[in-house]
Amino acid sequence: MIRYLRQEEKIRTRKLWESIFTEDGLSFVDFYYTDKIKKNKILVEEEAGEPVAMIHRNPFDMVMREQVFKVDYIAGVATREDKRHQGCMSRLLSRAFADMYMERMPFCFLLPVSQAIYRPFEFVPIFNKQPCELSRMGQDMLSSRACTEQREDCREAAAFAGRLLESQYDIYVLRDEEYYKSLCREVRSGEGDLIFLRTKDETQALVGIQAYYGGPRIEEREFLCLPQYQREAGPAKPMYMGRIIHLEQFLETIHLNSGSALNELELVMQVKDGHIRQNDGLFLWRLNKSGSQAVRLREGERKPCFTIGIDSLTSWLFGYEKPNVMSGWQKKLENVEVYSKIFFDEVV
Repeated sequence: MIRYLRQEEKIRTRKLWESIFTEDGLSFVDFYYTDKIKKNKILVEEEAGEPVAMIHRNPFDMVMREQVFKVDYIAGVATREDKRHQGCMSRLLSRAFADMYMERMPFCFLLPVSQAIYRPFEFVPIFNKQPCELSRMGQDMLSSRACTEQREDCREAAAFAGRLLESQYDIYVLRDEEYYKSLCREVRSGEGDLIFLRTKDETQALVGIQAYYGGPRIEEREFLCLPQYQREAGPAKPMYMGRIIHLEQFLETIHLNSGSALNELELVMQVKDGHIRQNDGLFLWRLNKSGSQAVRLREGERKPCFTIGIDSLTSWLFGYEKPNVMSGWQKKLENVEVYSKIFFDEVV
């Protein structure tokens, strides 16, 4: 049986979590099953009353070009060893997709152990993470102190992060006081800390936030800093995958380039989605420089300009890879302002 667990039942999945995610320490699992399950949804497949497979839908407020949407980060995808390769994950994801679509969620995202696991479900890479560190100037000119879970510290962290992310990105998770309280508990459960980076002058201005897991191997969790105090610490690496969930909702956040010679553009797309039937079909998409609207057409009502899979559409609109369409339409599609300034660093 597939169902969502009630709040008091969620703890029953801890045994499955610990058997699969053996790299997580006891204190981190304690944090997760105290903190994260307060707001998430856990979808399970049960046998004899025991969870044999699960998916955790962890919700975030996602800023998408000044609009805020509820978007799920998919975590805790696990199947008991003796039940693998029997379709459990496929059944759970199908149910999750259907429910997220009914909630008009524009997309969902995850941090995969292996991209190959999720490609059959039409997830594609959507974000390459650029590792950064303090520059020499940052090391010389900044001081550091721990951020506490007190309201004043967490509000200051949220205000700084909000200003920085808004100025640099068009898709990112909204930070608030509760976000940083939770992050403090998260990294400290992993023997790490959350650090304020301040100038050493009389202003002691907050110019950066650094969060990390400790233990035998230091691992960066979050690094947000003003550009003049940081430098790249290596090549960007593919990290996050995603897929469009509610096609019309997602398309409404896209518009034409402000510098485009076109004021309006009309596209008829034949979209192929093998897992969300409402996305599979013919769509009329009208765009201008302030937004767009997509409506579903009856099959055969209009001749499509091109046919595109939901995975290719996701990859294109996240600025990751151009779609493979006829050259004439390829040039017209360059007028579309796809997402290119993206920031994700969520891990649970």
